[in-house]
Amino acid sequence: MIAQRDVFLTALFEKAKLDKDIMLISVDMGAPSLDRWRSELPDQFLFAGISEQNAINVAAGLSAAGKKVYVYFMAAWAARCFEQVRYSCAMGNNPITILGNGVGLGYAPAGPAHEPNEDIAYMRSINGIEVYCPANGNIISDLVELTVKEPKLRYIRLERKYAQEVEACYENIGYVNNVGIYCVRPGLSEPRKEGVSRTCILSSGYMLGRAIRTWEMLIKNGFEASVMDLWKIKPINQEFFVNRLREYDNIVTLEEQTLDGGFGAAVCEALADKNAKKNVLRLGLPERFIFENGDRDHLLDTNGLSTDEIYDKIKNFLQLQAG
Repeated sequence: MIAQRDVFLTALFEKAKLDKDIMLISVDMGAPSLDRWRSELPDQFLFAGISEQNAINVAAGLSAAGKKVYVYFMAAWAARCFEQVRYSCAMGNNPITILGNGVGLGYAPAGPAHEPNEDIAYMRSINGIEVYCPANGNIISDLVELTVKEPKLRYIRLERKYAQEVEACYENIGYVNNVGIYCVRPGLSEPRKEGVSRTCILSSGYMLGRAIRTWEMLIKNGFEASVMDLWKIKPINQEFFVNRLREYDNIVTLEEQTLDGGFGAAVCEALADKNAKKNVLRLGLPERFIFENGDRDHLLDTNGLSTDEIYDKIKNFLQLQAG
């Protein structure tokens, strides 16, 4: 399983060899895929050091000069340069691609300073930005193609490790020009059973693995449910999105974020804007900084997002809706 970072930077490197306008600015030097840039494309690579604010400002300047600019750093440090992204990029209309590596609890057990559990909320609040959360490495090449051909201000949330359950998704198929939602596990009977409600679990990134495992438990216990990957979190094509969920009575959002302004909030906004009346359950991390030590799965399991707890919460929610 190759890290999304290395898949992206390697694919971008091949593009950069043919396009001298492509520039990469890195705050990190800890990857072989970065070493290739430094040694083989030194005129298209800048090492900014631990200076995210300056990296964004330099990127904005290069973009204003006509370059296609990418900035790579740990996702946790996106909060450090929020002001520069807002003023120098969004307000200045300078399109750059920000690659945030290690989203959610991906850098556990390094502690809460390295675990950006609010980045969806603050990054999607910026005017004109696009936010992507690819599930695995198969979709990355399409994202590289998109960002090179259509430069915009984008934040791409990269997983250090993605769930094994989604490893085969998007094989040999490009979905970037789709509207950002894809059904990874259908589970509906045709024709529809009378009196049986239908549930869609919406998730993205690492949490898709847990969504799929929960879906298996729901199907085994007689529930009608599907899992959809909402990999483009902003903007959501609301018309298509609501139509895609038309067959479902209940929506469950599952995220590795605190709930305020996060993934589930984006879903609820899209439903409300289109007056789509659904029963919604939002599941995410508790609103606190997680100082306990442990790897990613341990911290998820001990903070309300074990597969068993997710299943129990969904089951109780569905039973409540059924009266």
